[in-house]
Amino acid sequence: MLHIKTSSIMPKLGKFHFTQVILLGTPLLAGLISEFLMILADSAMVGRLGTEYLAAIGIASMFGELLWVIVWPMAPGTQTIAARRFGRLKKNHGHDDDVLKDLSQKTGDVLDNAIVVAVAVGLAAIIIAFFSKGILTLLLDSDALIPLAHGYIATLKWLMPLAGIFYAIYGFLAAINQTKVIMVATIGLNVLNILFNYILIFGKFGFPALGIVGAALGTVLAQGLGTVFLVLYILLAPSVKIYGCLQFRNLRGDIFLDLFRSTGPIIFQLSIALLLFLYYETIVANIGTLYLAATHIVFTVFVLKRAILGGFAEGGSILVGNSLGAGQEKEAVRFAYATELMAIMIGAALFLFILIFPEQIVRVFNPEIELVEVGAEALRFFAVFIFIEAIGFPFEVLFTHNGWGRFVLVSEIITNLTFVVGLTLILTRGFGFGIYGAWSAFAVYLVFHSLFMFAGFFSRRWLKTEVDSEYMEMETLRPALSR
Repeated sequence: MLHIKTSSIMPKLGKFHFTQVILLGTPLLAGLISEFLMILADSAMVGRLGTEYLAAIGIASMFGELLWVIVWPMAPGTQTIAARRFGRLKKNHGHDDDVLKDLSQKTGDVLDNAIVVAVAVGLAAIIIAFFSKGILTLLLDSDALIPLAHGYIATLKWLMPLAGIFYAIYGFLAAINQTKVIMVATIGLNVLNILFNYILIFGKFGFPALGIVGAALGTVLAQGLGTVFLVLYILLAPSVKIYGCLQFRNLRGDIFLDLFRSTGPIIFQLSIALLLFLYYETIVANIGTLYLAATHIVFTVFVLKRAILGGFAEGGSILVGNSLGAGQEKEAVRFAYATELMAIMIGAALFLFILIFPEQIVRVFNPEIELVEVGAEALRFFAVFIFIEAIGFPFEVLFTHNGWGRFVLVSEIITNLTFVVGLTLILTRGFGFGIYGAWSAFAVYLVFHSLFMFAGFFSRRWLKTEVDSEYMEMETLRPALSR
């Protein structure tokens, strides 16, 4: 008979592990929830203009997400390296001032290099956005949706370099455990976003009614102010000055490469996923605009789920990175398990909420009776799959925020091509199953992607990922220097 020690599967967790995840994750959760409310407000306000506008914002925001995922990975990429260096700094806290000063400066160097990379990827996002109308024309048959969606994207693209800087600072502050200021910045900019959107979409306080373009312009203004706030905090906050940030005195090619290694797989993973999701939505749109609007509501609920889980998942990933930087692998595993147990509880609660209140959720977006019926049907169908994906999602965050994004990239390529595209086309066009064929294929994708994440976690290869070339070089040279 095979005997497996329980501790080898589930290590002993203490109150400390859950408390630390909650303390770091709650401010991030608050910021992510405010971001979700901003997205919800965008969809709800534009949806008031009509079902066609709601469908258009679904397509436009999906393409807009493609631009965001080029710059957003600056947050996990910066966090990945800075968290390890901060973990070493904490481990060496008892050493002399010169050692601490050097470690602090090396931690701050990550942000300076990340900002340079952030501006570069932001400019790349702008270039891609110039081709949006042509891409939409290839994917969509609707002459009504294309100009509406393109107007949104054409305005949104200009904020990408600023957004890249914002997320680089976000990742750095998370790595050094200063998540409360991230909360202030994200809540502030999202509240401003809702206000600006209300004014510019509907033409309030003497401003022109810009419709869907107003939603994009409001986002540009709010994100710009949020970036200015974080830059001023880095420059002026006493708790950050010790890191010597924004002096750009130690720009290094190896740090650039490490940042690209950390962010690159995430950018490719999310870009591939969003491109294929965009194609998936065009398949749904060609089945019917009503089904596209309902599917957009389901995807928005997925965003809510990821926002709720994401705060604690990011908090756990920070603690995992700090522990790995300090050479404490067992502690890293304990923080990972604490995060996963919290995700299971949150996912179960969300599952029940969706089953009980589907009609009420849809009415937030649009009260039209036909859409409420179809949207509620879609939410009931996806409820259990939302729960399944919820328990796999923390591992995805753990991997991408600690330098093992390439594993998630492989999973996304395999599962998206096989199910989101392949199975959807087979069920809808081959067998004529219509919208239930499309929904079923996406549900299968969610199951298999979660299984990949579990397999990756139990392989424990994420514990051995090297993310910092400078420190790897130092560790290699140390035995020779000691002789």
